[in-house]
Amino acid sequence: MPQIFKKTLKAVIKRFDIGALSLYLACVCLMVGNFWLNQNHAATQINQQHSQWYPPNIVSVSDRHTGAILYQEKSSRFVILREVSGETYSLIFVHPVSQLLTSWVFIAFNFIYALCILFIRFSLMRALDSSFQPIRVLENWASLSKIHGKYQPISAKEPISESIASLMQSLQETKLNQGEEELKIRERVLLDPETGVGNREFFTNRLDALLKEEDARGAVFLICFKDYDVVQHIHGGQFAVELIDTAIKLINKRLQGYSNFFIARPNEAEIALLLPGLYVDETEKLARKLLSSLVSVQVPVGLNQEECLHAGVVCFAGESQAYKILAEADMALRNAQLQGPSGWFMYDSGEVAQETAKGSLKWRTFLENAIQKNSFVIFFQPVIASQSDYILHHEVLSKVRDGQGKLISARVFLPMAQKCGLSAKIDLLVLEQVCRLLKYEHKTSDACSLNLSIDSLLDESFIEAMFARLALVPDIAKRLIVEISEYHLATQLTHLKPVLQLFDELGVKVLADKVGQYIVSTDYITECPVSYIKLHRSIVYQVHDKIENQVFIQSLKARCAQHNVKIYALGVESKEEWKTLVHLGVTGGQGHFFTEPVAQMANAIVSP
Repeated sequence: MPQIFKKTLKAVIKRFDIGALSLYLACVCLMVGNFWLNQNHAATQINQQHSQWYPPNIVSVSDRHTGAILYQEKSSRFVILREVSGETYSLIFVHPVSQLLTSWVFIAFNFIYALCILFIRFSLMRALDSSFQPIRVLENWASLSKIHGKYQPISAKEPISESIASLMQSLQETKLNQGEEELKIRERVLLDPETGVGNREFFTNRLDALLKEEDARGAVFLICFKDYDVVQHIHGGQFAVELIDTAIKLINKRLQGYSNFFIARPNEAEIALLLPGLYVDETEKLARKLLSSLVSVQVPVGLNQEECLHAGVVCFAGESQAYKILAEADMALRNAQLQGPSGWFMYDSGEVAQETAKGSLKWRTFLENAIQKNSFVIFFQPVIASQSDYILHHEVLSKVRDGQGKLISARVFLPMAQKCGLSAKIDLLVLEQVCRLLKYEHKTSDACSLNLSIDSLLDESFIEAMFARLALVPDIAKRLIVEISEYHLATQLTHLKPVLQLFDELGVKVLADKVGQYIVSTDYITECPVSYIKLHRSIVYQVHDKIENQVFIQSLKARCAQHNVKIYALGVESKEEWKTLVHLGVTGGQGHFFTEPVAQMANAIVSP
């Protein structure tokens, strides 16, 4: 930032010095001119014989006709002389410049003039320094703000500083209000206003997005309170909502051990649950536990406690369609209601494989062997620019080979790795492979994004190992993008800030992943160095037909534009989706609409 005070001070002093020098030269010229005129006047008088007195600055007087010297005075050879010729006599004077330089009056004048100029100059500098003090304070404040990367408080009480402080406070309040308004928009669009859980659109979006993922698996629960309309009529709407809210709290309490689930209220009397990754036997156990908890909810007098609650359950795996899953869940709910007493029902669907997942011990053994043998294979899927076919960067996807050589996707093995405490080791191994590949490729323009689990990011040993590796290859560090879930950025921001600051110092970019999957605040955009955000599949899926998702993207775009954060879209499947996303201001897209993930089998990524 330009230093206004120093530049202004230099400019004023420069002009003062030029003025003082000009005045000095004018005085010197005036003195020389005065001596010159005096010599001319003396020469005139001597030639007209009006005076026989010779002034002290005359060197010689000679007759022009005879050449006789009438007066002769010794002069130093270093003195400049001036000849003045008249009709009778020719006179030689000490030149006015030499006369001036040897005059004690001129020496005294120089001394006094220099003192006056220095005094005025010093006084002017002090006056300017005092006058520009507020600007100096503002310059220091601006420099400190630039060094720290955020605005520092202004302590000065000058009018300009107070105005800037007031504007900063207003800007901060506006940003906070904007974040709150954006959160309210998202809540109005995707949340049930009475209970605060997701609404039908929220639940459908999450189910659609889950089914688009590779090796999609999970369970849907549809829980319904019988005679809900009777409760509303007799006891009022508020009492009925409290009944639903009590059930939601019990469900949340029962599902505390599950890392990922979605709860919604598709209509007044129903609660819907989506639990990704569940197998059939796990679903059955959970259904029994949930119903045993929910039947304990006290219903109003007049209703049958034994027949108040029913649930329809569906397990799905592989390629499925959302409307078929929801239809089967609704049929299962109706079947449970037909049976009479409170309970649950799940069809023995042929589309869902009746298999049992490995136990924790088997998973731990399998993953430890995979880590030891480096059985992980990484794939790359490009992120395509919205305005061209240019590849912005590639996302790293990982799979692991089982004993039969079959590839298991990260969506299946990573939850078990997290449960077994092996996430950090796997993330570090994948990071090593990516760094080795980037070094092997030697294409400085290529960048890769890498998903890191929250367990790894909060593991000090992992962070130390990661930064020790990246510090050795600073060029590769600048080509890395770390993807972190938006939910963890919002809920673990205090713990993640030091890590994100280290990323920023090394040149590693940060991408907020799965944006929109959960209803959380986007204040992390202003609190940490996020360069990109990636929309979750549930926001992208059929966005051209979902006004609520378009409104969400528009509000998010306005927030990101203030901080120069680019928006990417994950799971683009159709031309209509991509066209709508580009119109909404998305910078890049990723998905099967562009390309399939490409497996990287080069020797560079295989550990020795």
